[in-house]
Amino acid sequence: MIHRAFILALGATLGGCAGFSPSNGAAAPNRVNDARPDASLAKQDLLYVANTNGEVTIYRYWLHTLVGVLTNFTQPMGECVDAKSNVYITDDAAKQVLEFAHGGTKPLKKFNDAPDSPYACSVDQKTGDLAVANNDGTQQGNIAIWTNGTGQPAHYNDSLLFNFAALAYDANGNLVTTSGGSYNVPPYFAWLPKGGTQLINITIPGPNPSWQWRFASGIQWDGKYFVIDDNYLIRIALIHGLAYYVGETDLYGGGYPIWIYDNKPGQQGTQAVGGYYSNSYSRVDYYHYPSGGSAYYELTHGVDRPTGLTVSLRTQ
Repeated sequence: MIHRAFILALGATLGGCAGFSPSNGAAAPNRVNDARPDASLAKQDLLYVANTNGEVTIYRYWLHTLVGVLTNFTQPMGECVDAKSNVYITDDAAKQVLEFAHGGTKPLKKFNDAPDSPYACSVDQKTGDLAVANNDGTQQGNIAIWTNGTGQPAHYNDSLLFNFAALAYDANGNLVTTSGGSYNVPPYFAWLPKGGTQLINITIPGPNPSWQWRFASGIQWDGKYFVIDDNYLIRIALIHGLAYYVGETDLYGGGYPIWIYDNKPGQQGTQAVGGYYSNSYSRVDYYHYPSGGSAYYELTHGVDRPTGLTVSLRTQ
C-alpha cells in the first residue's frame, strides 16, 4: 500500500513539465477550442492513469491497450468523471483542474484553483457540481465547489480537517471528505449534505470497536456505499449524517489510488482498479469487486508511480 504521505513527499520533488499555464484572474473556468474527442474511442470504456512523470496515460479498459497519452501537466494528481463521461484531472502544482471529453486530447475547460493546490476531485452525477479537495500543506486547505461546473467556486473550510486529501459524492448529492491522516495524526472525516452550507464533522466506524483509522487515502462511491481506502476498502452507509460499517474488501498487493468501475448507475460496482509502485516497479491492478482478493490482471505499460485513476464509460 502506497499512502498519501509518500505521494505528497514525492510530488514535492517533481520537476515541472511545460504544463498548461494556469488562468490568471478570477477562478472561473476557461473554455478551450478544438477539443474534439477521438471518435474511434467513443465505444470504448477508457481508463485514465495520472502518473508521477507528469503524463496521463489512457487505456481501453477491457483490452488493457494504451491508446493515448496526455502531456503538458505539471503534477497530475486526482481524477474524476461526470455523467457525460468527461474526465477531470487535478494539476496540483499548476493549481488548476482540467476537463477533457471522453477520448479527447485537449482540455474542454481549465478551472483556476489558485492559490489552492487541488489534490482530488468528485462530480455530482445529477447536478454536474465539481468538488475539489485542496491540500495546501502548512496552509489551511478547503473544499472548492463549482456549481454545475461553471462560474466561481464556493469554498468550505473545517479547522479539524485543516487539509483535504479525498472526497466523493453519493448518488443523492451528499459529499464525504477526509483529511487523509499522517503517521502521527489519524484521519478526520466530514460531510456536506446536499444543499448544505457548511461541513459537518462525523465519526466513521470501522469493522470492530478497536479499529483505528490510519491513512484514509481515498474515497469512492461504489454505486451503493461510500468506500474508504485504508489498507482495506471499507464500505460505509451514511444515513442522515450517521455512518455505519457495511463491509470491507481486501485488494491483495496494492490499492492506492483506487477507482471502482460501475457501468450500471444505481447498482454496486463490479470491478476495482488499484495502483501500486515501489522504487523499481509500477502497475495498475484489476480486481473483482466487492470480492477483492488477488488481481486478475496487472497493467504496467506506460504506468509510472500512479497518483490518480478514473474510468470514463463509453459514450455510444
